[in-house]
Amino acid sequence: MQQIPRLPALWHRVAHPPDEPAAVPALDFAVVARRLEESLDVLRGSYAPVPGSGGGWYHELGRPEPGTTATALGLLAFTEAGRPFEYFDEGLAFLAARQTASGDGLRDGGWATNTSLGMPVVEATGWIARFLALARCDLREDAPDVRRAYRWLVRNQNPDGGWGSLHGCPSRVWQTCLALRALARLNPYDPAVGRGVEWLTADRTARRPAWGPTPAAGPTVTHTAFVLVTLAEARPEPPTERILGGYDWLRANLDPDDEHVWIETYDVSPHGTASKPVWRLALWHYGLPIALMALLRDPRGPDGPLVARACRTLLRGEVAGPRPGGSRGRTSLWTLWWRLEALFALARLPLTGAGDVLHWLPDAAVVQRGAARERPLAALLPRRRRFDPVRAARRHWSSLLLGFVCLASAAGVAAGAWKWRDFWLSVILPVVLAMIDRSVRRRREPRAPPPTA
Repeated sequence: MQQIPRLPALWHRVAHPPDEPAAVPALDFAVVARRLEESLDVLRGSYAPVPGSGGGWYHELGRPEPGTTATALGLLAFTEAGRPFEYFDEGLAFLAARQTASGDGLRDGGWATNTSLGMPVVEATGWIARFLALARCDLREDAPDVRRAYRWLVRNQNPDGGWGSLHGCPSRVWQTCLALRALARLNPYDPAVGRGVEWLTADRTARRPAWGPTPAAGPTVTHTAFVLVTLAEARPEPPTERILGGYDWLRANLDPDDEHVWIETYDVSPHGTASKPVWRLALWHYGLPIALMALLRDPRGPDGPLVARACRTLLRGEVAGPRPGGSRGRTSLWTLWWRLEALFALARLPLTGAGDVLHWLPDAAVVQRGAARERPLAALLPRRRRFDPVRAARRHWSSLLLGFVCLASAAGVAAGAWKWRDFWLSVILPVVLAMIDRSVRRRREPRAPPPTA
């Protein structure tokens, strides 16, 4: 099995002189780029071919039999990173071969998991449809049929606006987010998107600002963060008080030193809620990277220190999957994927480049360009200049001269040496000189370019 390197923290503390304030958490984007490449190398090394039908990945990296969801995530990682992958076509072929073909509109076009008894479910179809939309594979003849996948998601939406594993199963928060993230990429104007958003936000109040696995369940960091990420993609519009309340809850309840790793299990009854469950599905949750993605989308700006601590914890732990009871299992593609998606979100922060360093302050952020990465932060910040009397006299000599003449003339009038008429005559020449100096200075100053339409 391909060994995944232990990923050190992406942040460091910038040294300050003893008389400067405390060190500031900083994110080095050169390290972000290296970690992305390391993760992609792991995916390259764990790809498993399938004779005659392409190849892909299983969620437990190193196992020889690929799965549809894991294969879509592996290909999506290279798509999001903008990197070529030599077996990309084989992965598409594997997904195309596994797409369900049926005369039943509720089944045709979807994908099953290895544990759903051949029945297509949202847990697989949502991820694969999102990958196909982002990879722009709709015009490739060897790719899965993205239009049929789109119709499967719309047809399997429940009447209440949410999604379960498939049509008729009780709507759940995670599945609704998976479907909405895919539809937001395929067709954000479909009415199904609006109904899904309404289902997620309908019962949010100041007393219930967060989300759990189901509308009646207690809130979790994982589900609240995933909903906030989904809403930012599906409805990128001015946030309401209900949405801001969710961000406030997440900030207050996120422990940035905890990875929030756990498994959500639930029974699936494809023949209606009155029938007996046919199988049980398990979702591997990694709450910390999802929370990091949500915090970066906060409309009021990221909480710098909280984000920095989350980055440190995120890349400090080992890449292994969870097991019931809190123990760690084999190396998991899910762990790798969620870390990758968080790294993609970090790498796309506005105004930052690949070699820059981002310093997060409580109420501000400073971007240090890569060319100046070796300089201390204090040396980059502007400092107030000391007053230079010689420079001030050279710059404002005409005003100083006018003021001196006015004072001297006023003193002469007060002493009776001359009259007020003489006072006004004495200040006319300095006033004219001051006006000429001001006019010449304006002509020398560069003019601002005219505004463009």
